[in-house]
Amino acid sequence: MEQAFAYCYAVYEVTKYEERLMGISGKNLLTESVGWWDASMAQSRDVSNGIQNWALVSGVGRVMYNYGDRYQLTGTFRADGSSRFSKNKWGFFPSVAAAWTISNEKFMKNVKAVQDLKLRASFGIVGNQAIDPYSTLGLMTQTKYNFGTSSDYVGYWANDIATPDLTWEKTRQFDIGLDFAMFNHRLSVSVDYFDKRTTDALLKKTMPSYKGGASYWVNDGEISNRGVDISLTAHLIQNKDFTWSTTLNGTYLKNRVEKLAGGENDFFFGSKPASGMVDEATIIKPGYAIGSFYGYVWTGLDESGKDTYLDMDGNGAIDGADRQVIGKATPDFTIGWNNTLTWKNWDLNLFFNGAFGVDRLNLARFTMASMVGDSRFITLREAYTENFDKVGQSAMYPGLKVTGNNYQAVSTKWVEDASYVRLENISLSYNLPKKVAKFADIRFTLSCQNLFTITGYKGMDPVGTTFSNSNVDVDAGIDMGAYPTPRTFTFGVRMNF
Repeated sequence: MEQAFAYCYAVYEVTKYEERLMGISGKNLLTESVGWWDASMAQSRDVSNGIQNWALVSGVGRVMYNYGDRYQLTGTFRADGSSRFSKNKWGFFPSVAAAWTISNEKFMKNVKAVQDLKLRASFGIVGNQAIDPYSTLGLMTQTKYNFGTSSDYVGYWANDIATPDLTWEKTRQFDIGLDFAMFNHRLSVSVDYFDKRTTDALLKKTMPSYKGGASYWVNDGEISNRGVDISLTAHLIQNKDFTWSTTLNGTYLKNRVEKLAGGENDFFFGSKPASGMVDEATIIKPGYAIGSFYGYVWTGLDESGKDTYLDMDGNGAIDGADRQVIGKATPDFTIGWNNTLTWKNWDLNLFFNGAFGVDRLNLARFTMASMVGDSRFITLREAYTENFDKVGQSAMYPGLKVTGNNYQAVSTKWVEDASYVRLENISLSYNLPKKVAKFADIRFTLSCQNLFTITGYKGMDPVGTTFSNSNVDVDAGIDMGAYPTPRTFTFGVRMNF
């Protein structure tokens, strides 16, 4: 007789956060003997304080149904209310998932080649409220102006624009997957196809300077992420003294901005990495990956050793109309490969990861090789040894004595392929049993993180980016000298008494 089970539960949660800040600063202390404990001794003093609050109210209900360990159905409904929004505080997010365990069917009883065969499908909506508290209120910012006098007068102006109608960002995802094992569970495979679409995306815009330059949040556009996830786990060798198990995960991803509110010709830029020296480096535009690099196509050096660029509109001048999409920071394919080998009392673990089809804008290299900015001095060795003066017109770098060169940071000259494979972690362990040590089971472990990286990227780290925490997706891939991932060696001893 078939058995059916149904479960249901509900969860209610309230989260409240409050942060209070207070700071005192002083300059030109009369004496430093008392350290910082007597700010009144400073000739100039300043005090700052502030408070920040936000709250989130959540309710979740879930129903699960299982019939004969063959058919599973799960329905979930979630409601969230966030104080970060002004009017539209509540978001509602349903989801449903179904699974069919085919291997438990009667017609699979005599099939020995395949085990744990399951077909899965799901659809759901999740929300995102990733904006700072008070971002929708249009807060005022203190400023000073002297009106042509020697005294500063304090005033306030609108640094942000109020957006009371801002609401939750919503991501709808459809997933269909297949799981199965073979060779008596020696090989396990999981394959998933996913289609994720984000609507009412939370994006930050900035007004032109002649209108005040204020920034504001909008719900704008639709962004899709389609791809395939594959996971393989194999127990390759299973002997008395030696075993080897491996797991390989791979994801193919296609990211694309499907539409914006203004249609196919609408777009807006990311932030400026270095105002006055570097223009906006990224763009959000229908038909391209979010945060694609937007700049000039470098065409080499001319006869005088100056940089040249593709004149897109043919007007004889290099200007903003000649910019185009020149790269993207989202990888096409990512992998993770984990290996565990054991031999008697020894075990070795190696974990590799990698990404392919990904670009980085190497602004650190641009500043070292270009006579721009405050120093106007070249510090990159190649710019000295392989410039126009030494190599000729085939060189990548202009001559040292060139004047009037058109240095463009956001160009194909500085967009590099950042594909890589890295040995993320390796650890070697030895287990000394209690019967040998006499007082405890002892495990010695020597491990290393980031042992080596194989990449053609010329920056310090193909993974590191350093720009814009507030627009991570939009401005990802801009390298302004990211601190490289350290190589760490660790030795540990664990004792079980």
